[in-house]
Amino acid sequence: MTVMDPQKLAASRERLLERKRKLWQEVKNQIKTGLGESYQDLLSTVRDNEDQALANLLEETQFSLIEPKRQELMAIEEALIRMDHGTYGFCEDCGAPIEPRRLEIMPQTSLCRECQALREKVAKAGGR
Repeated sequence: MTVMDPQKLAASRERLLERKRKLWQEVKNQIKTGLGESYQDLLSTVRDNEDQALANLLEETQFSLIEPKRQELMAIEEALIRMDHGTYGFCEDCGAPIEPRRLEIMPQTSLCRECQALREKVAKAGGR
């Protein structure tokens, strides 16, 4: 296993941290606008099961819209941990180095292109 160039590692860490900050801001804004005052007003006026169902639907919709951001935040946290442990830049499945260009585009990735393609193929086959 070859250690990643410290300058490239630092640049990747900064990209990850910046993306993390941006995602958290997006999540906060989305919650504030989607589940803000109008949602609180709705909750305070719930009178029957239909009103409660509407409130639940609004809540579920907002959280489902946030889910991809939550998953990306988790991947970023895991990448930062891999950096701290010296395993960043290596595929978690096969152990091979992840292509530098792939890490530039997706610094949070934990898989090389081949292992990612294999996972997608297996997932697609399992979804049939």
